[in-house]
Amino acid sequence: MKKATVLILAGQSNAVGVGHAQYLPKYYSPEKISEIQAGYPAIRINYFSHDKRSNGFVSTGLNCTELSKNTLGPEVGMAEYLHSRYPEEEFFIIKCAVGGTSMWRDWISPSCGDSYDPTSYADQAESATYNVDHGLPMRPAWLYNELVKITRESLAWLEEQGYTPEIRGFCWMQGEADACDPVPMKDYEMRFTAMVKDLYAAFAPYMAGCTVVDAGISEIWPLYREMNATKARMAEALGGVYLDTIGHGLTTATEPEGAVDIYHYDCGSTVELGRLFAGALF
Repeated sequence: MKKATVLILAGQSNAVGVGHAQYLPKYYSPEKISEIQAGYPAIRINYFSHDKRSNGFVSTGLNCTELSKNTLGPEVGMAEYLHSRYPEEEFFIIKCAVGGTSMWRDWISPSCGDSYDPTSYADQAESATYNVDHGLPMRPAWLYNELVKITRESLAWLEEQGYTPEIRGFCWMQGEADACDPVPMKDYEMRFTAMVKDLYAAFAPYMAGCTVVDAGISEIWPLYREMNATKARMAEALGGVYLDTIGHGLTTATEPEGAVDIYHYDCGSTVELGRLFAGALF
């Protein structure tokens, strides 16, 4: 059987990706832009992202993000990095990300106790993204459950195709929602550590060689210092990697022109975030 190297990408809106593809010429040559626009057929992605589902593995490229937006997510940077270094190899990305979601409610896992709801999934609402964006309640744990579901489906499909899947990395870009309030911030370390341990337990045969890569959040969030210190501490405790996104110069301050979105990484920084994720693993 062929080995399938699998990477999980999960979190909230900066994992979804709000990089506007129209700004690619600011950062990349025409040749590189053509490569990105064509996609990466050998690096496939199965995603649930802001109500948008691929319903199976597809070529990684633009618009694996939100409905009706010409945007890109960190998966593009992951694919570009992997393709440039391993052009003859296959990789598989599993992406589960929805903006505005918190560890406090949406991502809690079984080890978090009575608040975990095993029956909670995205289909409890016509649009889970709409509910989150408008402060309408979703039952706890719905996004953790969606992550487990899409991961199980992806691994099963790979095995049906004759692959032996190995989850190499768990790439996490989340924490902004929890860094707005000291109450969820207080329990973040406990809840994230529980989630990681629950994932390792759920997918033990596949995650033996998995590394957690946890990206810091930007300075715009009220408790970003506390959150990033927590992330660095957790990464060390888990034997993982902390990505200092501020130190790496990722920016949220320039795009789109005329209506700058200070909460989300610019196009070039979104791609770079993905490159940093992949570079931490390979």
